[in-house]
Amino acid sequence: MKPILKLSFFLSILVLAIGCTSECDHKQQVVNDARPKNTITYKEMAGMFHQYDIGQRKVLNKYRKEFTGSKQDTIETISHFYQIDQIKQYIAYLEKLSKEKEIKLTGLRIFSAAYPKNHSDKKLRGRHSLIFMPATNIGKFTDVAFEPLYSGKGKPIKFTKFLNQFSSKETKQVQRASFLPTLTTTQDLLSSGLNRGKTAPPY
Repeated sequence: MKPILKLSFFLSILVLAIGCTSECDHKQQVVNDARPKNTITYKEMAGMFHQYDIGQRKVLNKYRKEFTGSKQDTIETISHFYQIDQIKQYIAYLEKLSKEKEIKLTGLRIFSAAYPKNHSDKKLRGRHSLIFMPATNIGKFTDVAFEPLYSGKGKPIKFTKFLNQFSSKETKQVQRASFLPTLTTTQDLLSSGLNRGKTAPPY
């Protein structure tokens, strides 16, 4: 066989091999699209919404009225919207960070929060919000919120280690490990937390 034919034959085999590998990898990454076991029925949903309406919602609306001092703005936020692409990108981002740090991503922990009184958007001030954080195994727990951005390889750090630098009055007295960022009072710090969804109300 002539050298040029040998080269063509070799390249053809290589292309086929790469194509097969790509196809196999693609099949391995297919997400399970069966009905999740933690989905609920409408009867369950109705019962949960009802309990919220006769309990927490009354308390939160009363707080909202006192917070604003207004007769119009008295309904606390009841839902939060995030675009599906935002959620997919966020999960992909967490998976990438966790893989780089060799830390198993076990899920998301979702915290209730509220926008502060000095928030730039006046309509959101004091309103209920959500903060998403990645979770992993720490000790005997499989659902601990952690910060992959600043964790060491195989060594997850609880996100509260960083949160406390901004929320606790005693943070200056806390001994920090050498690999934690050292901050001044004027600095901010990026996190792996997700927020900034669309709340309703306000509409």
